[in-house]
Formats: sequence, structure tokens, C-alpha cells
Amino acid sequence: MQDQQQLMKAFVEAVDNNEAVALVTVVASHGADVPALGAKMVVWQDGRTMGSFGSGYDRLVLEDARRSLSTGASQSFIYPKVTAQTRQAELAATLEVYAEVVQPPTLLVVGGGHVGGFVARLGKMVGFQVVVLDDRPDFANAERFPDADKIICEDYATALSELSISETTYIVVVTRGHKHDEVSVRAVLDSPAAYIGMIGSKRRAGAVLKLIRDTGMPRELLERVRTPIGLDIHAETPEEIAVSIIAEIIMTHRGGTGLPMSKVEKVSFLDD
Repeated sequence: MQDQQQLMKAFVEAVDNNEAVALVTVVASHGADVPALGAKMVVWQDGRTMGSFGSGYDRLVLEDARRSLSTGASQSFIYPKVTAQTRQAELAATLEVYAEVVQPPTLLVVGGGHVGGFVARLGKMVGFQVVVLDDRPDFANAERFPDADKIICEDYATALSELSISETTYIVVVTRGHKHDEVSVRAVLDSPAAYIGMIGSKRRAGAVLKLIRDTGMPRELLERVRTPIGLDIHAETPEEIAVSIIAEIIMTHRGGTGLPMSKVEKVSFLDD
């Protein structure tokens, strides 16, 4: 077994590098052939592992840890598994572990065009896990998005219905047309996403939202959509538009105001 300090160092480094990772720790241990109390294992979302609880438990623990990573939720697991979580079952268990999941926020870029490309690149630079979705193989590929953590080439509605969207997911809809915008926005409106933004002119965005509204979508859900997307910096080029979008996402994620720092923390020098 690897040294526990090495495992903790690897876990801390993964967190510092904005990697999705789980630290699995034994919190209860009964019997002679089970890992010791406090034993640890590190599990990465990309499939890497470090540490072992022994052949009798590794497969089960890894399955549960990876499931926790897919949902983003930290949780406890008891072995042998039982159908009902009762106090008697807990007392009978030979092993209990706690999977502490640390997951950086996810940037979901819907649309792999020019703006989507720059949004994905900037999102990765500022620490987001980046997922790119487009229904065209020429736009949804690793050559076009070398830094993306996941690339999906599939119908928008199908892919969005199957994706795991959490409170730390930030969604940027930058497709090639209002039809795809409508399908994509409709699919995520009722999700727990922290941010839903849609590109487009005031006229185009209004038309899309009206189409969705006319199908019976509640107004409070439609009001979640940030459109036109991004902060007002008078962006014109795809690169500038991407900067304005990422700035708004960072503002939302960190709880900023969007005001110039010179207005938020005005430097006083006249009284010196």
C-alpha cells in the first residue's frame, strides 16, 4: 500500500489543478481481513487511481467512487451492501468508507463554432472542466477542441437530456441557429445549472424565448436565461465576445458585481 502522505499529497495536487477527484477514506473497519481505519484511496474522474483497499474491496469501492464523481456528490458506502440502510445493517457491516468528491465547476459549451471555441479555451484557462457539444463531427472533435475534458457529437436534445447537470454547471448556448438555440435552451431550463446564457441579438433571442414561452414554459424559468450573453464591454470579435461571456460566468461563480474595480475599491490619494 502506498504511503498515506503520498495519497494526500496527490489529492491536494489534484484539487489545486482543478481536477475532478475523490478521496475515499475508511471510516469504520471490523474484522481481520479489511483495510485499516483511516486507509485511503484517490480516484480521478479520468480513470486513474492511487492506493488500494485489497482485492476483496477495490472493485466495489471504485465503482461507488466513480459513481459519486459522476454525480458530484460526496457520500458514504457500507460493505457488504444491504438493501435497507438500518442501524442493524450498519452494525453488521465490516467496512464503511466516505468518498469526498471535489469537482471543479463545469462549463458546458453548446455549439462548436468560432465563439464556442474561444469560450471553451478561456474556460479551461480559468479552471473550469470543459464539455463541448455539437451535432456536427467537423466541429465536435479533439483537433478543434484539444483542451476540452469531454467532447460530445450528438443531437442537442438527446445529449442534453442525458448529461448530468448540477448546481456547479455553467451552460453557454452558442449554436449556429435559433432552431438549435431553442432546442438546447428548452432542454436545460428546468435543470439546477448555476448559469444559462444564450448568444444572439435582442431580436433573435426574443424570438427564441417567445417560441419556448408559447409551448407553456413558466416565465420564471425563461427569466433564468441570460441573453444577450456576456458583460457589456462592447465586444465585437469572437475573441472579445468570449471574454465578455467568461467574465460574466466568473462574476456569477464568484459573486462579483461586474463593476470596474476602480469603482468597487476606489483608491484614495487626495487626502494623503
